[in-house]
Amino acid sequence: MNPFQIFVSNLNQLGFFGFLLPWVFVFVVTFGLLVKTKVLGEDLKLIAVFSIVTGFFVMGFGGPWLANFFINLFGIAAVIIAGILVIVLFMAMSGISIDALAKSQATLAAAIGIGIIVFIMALGAINVVISPTVIAIVLMLVIMIAAFAFIIKS
Repeated sequence: MNPFQIFVSNLNQLGFFGFLLPWVFVFVVTFGLLVKTKVLGEDLKLIAVFSIVTGFFVMGFGGPWLANFFINLFGIAAVIIAGILVIVLFMAMSGISIDALAKSQATLAAAIGIGIIVFIMALGAINVVISPTVIAIVLMLVIMIAAFAFIIKS
């Protein structure tokens, strides 16, 4: 084993990926949302304590299941983002305007679709099974909505 593998293995044994990182993620998201929305007022100490407690409750509820979900979600997302970055780099090298592409409705639709696919793949990695019937129904609904939007647009 190389030193990096040993380092990651030691972090895993210490609960870094299974507890600490998911707890920090829940804490930061909760803290950010409460500061932004000002639901609990503007007292940062109160918001911080509430966010810390919420992080512990969520990890107590979700535990290893939640950690597995986050590991798979962010792992899959990182691979897809790297692939998108390579595509954007090739497009920029070939002279295609990235600004025009970024403002396109099709790009937004593709990003939402990719996000949904990543989420479903992360659910599958934690043994949540979606039946083929449900997938077929969702696919038919998406096609119907796309056709409806196309008809209304023209």
